[in-house]
Amino acid sequence: MGLDFQNSTSTTVWVAYAYSNSDCASAGDPWSKKGWFGIAPNTEVKVRSGPVNGAKYFFFAENQDGSRSWSGGFTTQIPDRAFDWCWTTGSSDSRPLGMKKIIAPVTSINHTINLT
Repeated sequence: MGLDFQNSTSTTVWVAYAYSNSDCASAGDPWSKKGWFGIAPNTEVKVRSGPVNGAKYFFFAENQDGSRSWSGGFTTQIPDRAFDWCWTTGSSDSRPLGMKKIIAPVTSINHTINLT
């Protein structure tokens, strides 16, 4: 059970994602963001355990050299190092990146995002 990312490309892809977290409500937005997960070509990585039935997530991914990315319109500050922060947290070494929204099907215990 969980949220997985499948790298169907020929280069390593790095993924950051965001999930609902009521502990972050006091920081101004009830969301957490976490990254980076390195995914080798043609492999899959679980980033979150547990049933995903209808849950909403956000993600940003880019390949090793930054020439390809998967993004969206939900911008937040993300550093190039490993992090596990509330949505509104940033730092002097962060950059604004747009995350893409996804909603797992209600009937889905597992959900895989295929990066092609």
